[in-house]
Amino acid sequence: MTALLCALLLGAPAAAPRTAVSATMVVKVTDRTKTADQLIDEVEKLGGYFASRTDAEVVLKVPVAEAKRLMALVEQAGKVIDRQFAAQDVGERLEELRTRLKSRQQVFERYFAVLAGANAQAVVEVEQAMTQLVQEIESLKGALRLLEHQLQLAQVVVRFEFRERRPPERSGSSSFAWLNTMNLVDLLREFGHEE
Repeated sequence: MTALLCALLLGAPAAAPRTAVSATMVVKVTDRTKTADQLIDEVEKLGGYFASRTDAEVVLKVPVAEAKRLMALVEQAGKVIDRQFAAQDVGERLEELRTRLKSRQQVFERYFAVLAGANAQAVVEVEQAMTQLVQEIESLKGALRLLEHQLQLAQVVVRFEFRERRPPERSGSSSFAWLNTMNLVDLLREFGHEE
């Protein structure tokens, strides 16, 4: 009981993060390029980076602790039309990958022990098995690095909806179809002259 109280008062080490955070925001802006440049500058100040960029969207990575601040900056950049937020618990998958990696590494070490006392035929078979095992180990390490990266950095996808603002064209027709069906000249003439 005393140990638990001491741990609470002294601050027990925080549990490892288990949740990958992502968000998607659709923002109406007048200048996509300028807005994307500004958001990228802000993300870099927050310790993040942009993962990809097109005319229609920018994918930003930022430390999880700064995700809310980044989303607030996106809201200031234009009119938010849609937003989605997701938090996915990847702790179980992370533990599974770590366990599988440890198991494969132990098998690899056993192959080394077998290799020391093997004949020529067995050496070839063991080397083939070890080569495949190395591929599995590297694949597991890559998957682990990806998950750990997702836990450290939140992903925020900002999609831009662009609406060009131009004055109406003076073509003699209206963008309102019902107005084009009226004889506007006669109507103006009637209102201009009272009987």
